Amino acid sequence: MAFYVRLNKTGESESSARYVFESDQGRRGVLSFDKVTGEASLIEPMPGDERLHCFNRAAIKVAREWKAGVLPEVLEWAS
Repeated sequence: MAFYVRLNKTGESESSARYVFESDQGRRGVLSFDKVTGEASLIEPMPGDERLHCFNRAAIKVAREWKAGVLPEVLEWAS
């Protein structure tokens, strides 16, 4: 199964960043990333992502960037 998820940062504070993540089919969800703990929380589920495959990939992508010291405006996951 192939995945493509695009993430766009929609907001940021000292302690968190919010991203909209979108599939190649145009479905969207929202996550919040805690910049202190490195944990992602699902704010708005993506329709059709009941098993959270897209959310988990989006969360991993943000966490990898955070570990590298950045939180870019736009990210992509493709596998």
